[in-house]
Amino acid sequence: MLTGISTACFYPAVTEDSLLQLAALEPPCVEVFLNAATELQPQYLKRLRAIADHAGIRVVSVHPYCSIMEPMLFFSQYQRRFEEGVELYKHFFRAAALLGADTLVFHGDHKQSPLPREEYFRRFLILWEEAKAMGIHLCQENVERCASGKIDFLANMRKCLPQVEYILDVKQAVRSGIDPLKLVAILGNQVRHIHMSDHRKGADCLIPGDGVFNIREFLLTMRNNGFSGGVIVELYRENFEGIVEISRGFHQLSHIVSTLS
Repeated sequence: MLTGISTACFYPAVTEDSLLQLAALEPPCVEVFLNAATELQPQYLKRLRAIADHAGIRVVSVHPYCSIMEPMLFFSQYQRRFEEGVELYKHFFRAAALLGADTLVFHGDHKQSPLPREEYFRRFLILWEEAKAMGIHLCQENVERCASGKIDFLANMRKCLPQVEYILDVKQAVRSGIDPLKLVAILGNQVRHIHMSDHRKGADCLIPGDGVFNIREFLLTMRNNGFSGGVIVELYRENFEGIVEISRGFHQLSHIVSTLS
């Protein structure tokens, strides 16, 4: 397992400043959340790559800023917009490759969508294949506000698309009322990486080690299911005071990972 931190923790700080803050902590890996269309430009991406390379950090994944638009781009009844959405996401696949990443995070359709699941899976597979052709793994994340926030949806997707991998987000599981260990049982060895946080009653997004979640048991279960990917600290800015707390949480998580047995 490789522990890391997401630049999303510092939003709305600009992406390069967020990455510079993380570089000072020297985590083994990071996830980069691209926040604007201008951040898809090659020169900008080369700048981000230089920051990461200088610090000896591996960028493992990219999160697109337009995740909120995915229901409209990919799951409406307007075919032309789907086709344009595929072309748009090719820019993110290229961005990931330029950063040295091999994974793109995907939220998908909203949970009230009337679109049949078989059609969701068909369209997802088209985009997945475009990503694969460019050396990128398009991974479905479990998100409370999305169709992927439901266990039955994920179980069905796992069955229908056995080649697809997943991002397991702990806080989103908690918000969906799902025990993260149940997601492990459903997704098995197809989890590519984890968005890690802690929680307790009344607080669903805490620094790892500051809540009641048995992170050690969870990660042991993941490892026993064949997981060896990134364990990425991903919090919202209102859930911590500053870089010192992020550093503390990251080191608490790294200690847990280093002592798994």
